[in-house]
Amino acid sequence: MRKILLLTFSLFVVASLQAQIKKYSTSSGEIIFSFADYKINNEQVNTPVRFTCFFHLGGYEHFDFNDKVGIYTGLAIRNVGFTSKNNSGDTLIKRRNYYLGVPLAIKIGNLKEDKYLFFGVEGDLAFHYKEKLFVAEKKVDKTPIWFSDRTNTFMPSAFVGVNFKSGLNLKFKYYLKDFYNKEFISGGVKIYENVSSSQMFYFSLAMNLRNSNYSNKSYNKGI
Repeated sequence: MRKILLLTFSLFVVASLQAQIKKYSTSSGEIIFSFADYKINNEQVNTPVRFTCFFHLGGYEHFDFNDKVGIYTGLAIRNVGFTSKNNSGDTLIKRRNYYLGVPLAIKIGNLKEDKYLFFGVEGDLAFHYKEKLFVAEKKVDKTPIWFSDRTNTFMPSAFVGVNFKSGLNLKFKYYLKDFYNKEFISGGVKIYENVSSSQMFYFSLAMNLRNSNYSNKSYNKGI
């Protein structure tokens, strides 16, 4: 992650000194298909795909150094989690966090036509946790908590994707830390101590739309 940040910063500085930077903003919504490498006592737990389209919203600032290379950063809110089933399939647990994320990404491709590959890192802050327990397809318990200690508050991640001319955006994102906080204590017991792994990853489909002021964007030397 440090190497990616250093490369992005170096690229930004060099381009700022040598070229005019094209600046504009975009807004985005996402459909997320999430999974997890979820293991208890080193045994894999069944985690069917979790689909969600609410509430995902992002605003991004783009800095194009030329027609081929640029970067973007911004702010996004996402609902990310995973579902697990027991072996018999009659017990299902859905858990998720709302995250506030700040990405930093490099874009490479035909930026003039918005056709490019991108990759980068993101830091997410968890601010609302919810867990639902279903038995025989009936909801029997729900636990919503603001700023819960059950999960890791800061979640770094890495991502890669492709953006198309239409604004369609495909992305794969992998979280670098476990979802659960193994040190969390409830009733004097570390209830997640036997969770060997709870790392999440997801595929997303988004529309990345330029804001209305794009046609009037300015060209400045530096930022």
